Amino acid sequence: MLSPRLVNCLDCTTPKALITDIDCKLTDLSNNQYNNIVYMLNLPFPNLVIGDLLNYKRILVNKLCNPDYAACFSVQQIASRVKLLIHK
Repeated sequence: MLSPRLVNCLDCTTPKALITDIDCKLTDLSNNQYNNIVYMLNLPFPNLVIGDLLNYKRILVNKLCNPDYAACFSVQQIASRVKLLIHK
C-alpha cells in the first residue's frame, strides 16, 4: 500500500512543531464546534479527526520524552499522517 509523504520541510518534522500544529488544529475545530452549538448551525462534527489528532499528540509527547517509544513508527511517518489530518 502506498503511503504518501506530505512533509517537505525539515523543521515541520520535529515533535514540538507537530504538537504545535495539532494544538492549532484542535483549537480551530473546537471553536467551530462552539459556534456550531451557540448559533445552532447544525454542521457536522469531525469527531474521528479530533480523536486521531489527540492520539497522535499523545504519541508525539511520549516520543519527545522517550525517543524509543513506538520505535516502529518514525516521526516522519507520523508527520505525514498529521499533515493529512490537519488539511482535511
